[in-house]
Amino acid sequence: MGEHLLSKLILCRDRVERIRRALPANAEDVLSDERLEAFIAFHLFLLVQDAVDLAAHVVAERGLGVAGSLRETFQLLSNAGLISPDSAAAMGGLASLRNRIAHTYGGIDPVRLVREAPGGLDAVSRFLAELIQTTERG
Repeated sequence: MGEHLLSKLILCRDRVERIRRALPANAEDVLSDERLEAFIAFHLFLLVQDAVDLAAHVVAERGLGVAGSLRETFQLLSNAGLISPDSAAAMGGLASLRNRIAHTYGGIDPVRLVREAPGGLDAVSRFLAELIQTTERG
């Protein structure tokens, strides 16, 4: 794995932990803390963007095609056997979340965001682990 990919991977892992530490035990607590809500949403946005950048770099480096969307970037990795179909689907869902955060399509329910964040963080961690394993093999 190249230096650029490794630094992006480390950045993603660090961001996952930063978000995990910020999540309140009670999801409704986010409603009374506007800064916490903004922190979580912003860092989830950045995390998914970093994961997309990482995926796009691998897709380009390996000549796997041209994705028409962020979701398709993960599908190309899955088609090449670099990540599982489950990871591609989960990361595609997170790419949609990234777009909703960026463009506030229909607004974001902050309580739902906090409740679902642990599953999304687990999906990112799984994606990173799969990518490391498959790219190290060649």
